[in-house]
Amino acid sequence: MKISAIIPMYNSNKTIKSTIDSVLNQTYKEPIEIIVVNDGSTDGCEKIVEEMILNNQTNRIIKLINKPNGGVSSARNIGIKKANGEFIAFLDSDDIWHPQKLEICLKTMGRYAINFLGHNYTLKDNTKIIYDFGTYKLKKIKTIEIFLRNFAVTPSIVIKRDFIEFFNEDMNYNEDHELWLRLSFKTDIYFLDVPLVMIGRPLLTKGGLSGDKWKMRKGELQMYRNIIKYHKKLIIFYPLLIIFSLGKHLCKMIEQFYFKLRR
Repeated sequence: MKISAIIPMYNSNKTIKSTIDSVLNQTYKEPIEIIVVNDGSTDGCEKIVEEMILNNQTNRIIKLINKPNGGVSSARNIGIKKANGEFIAFLDSDDIWHPQKLEICLKTMGRYAINFLGHNYTLKDNTKIIYDFGTYKLKKIKTIEIFLRNFAVTPSIVIKRDFIEFFNEDMNYNEDHELWLRLSFKTDIYFLDVPLVMIGRPLLTKGGLSGDKWKMRKGELQMYRNIIKYHKKLIIFYPLLIIFSLGKHLCKMIEQFYFKLRR
């Protein structure tokens, strides 16, 4: 099995079919393992997945894992443990992969011997656009850049299994950012500037990936503390990181204040 797609699912009966279909309809021809981890849903979305498994006539393999509710990190971690692919890709249950997502990512990773790749995202439906492989900017992301900001959304990430680690289940915010930062000490990280995933909700909006700004900021500070535990030499930078994080929060608050004044 070349690649496993891990989809955590919680009360996603309105979106999960479209999400899985976006994996089934990939232009990538080899088999794909699709692991849907049902995180204690109560809206019957697991029945939709069960029906898709019964009716699946592609060379993709759909697996459903049911578990008690424990959060998105625990769901992703179970998916990682059960995955058989040489590469692991993440997708959320209200997001849509572009049809060329896996073909472009895996060709890029193979051509440049990349272990960890992220790419751009969009809020608009771009699934009818055809992208030309090799014509988009590939950038190496430095660890310091990931310290300063999360370089990519989770549904854009593809990682070679040999380099994967688990998400921190004690974190409710920035758990993806914290994992990317940890992995940046193990392998080079690259970003492909092409929007190969359509996310279901805008970032920094209520209900979106970064809905509560202050909780996100606290998650960022926790991320810095965790990384310093792994790399104690970085402790001299901790005060600067705190100032930087709180400064970002203050700028956001000022920006919101002026936005309200203009309305």
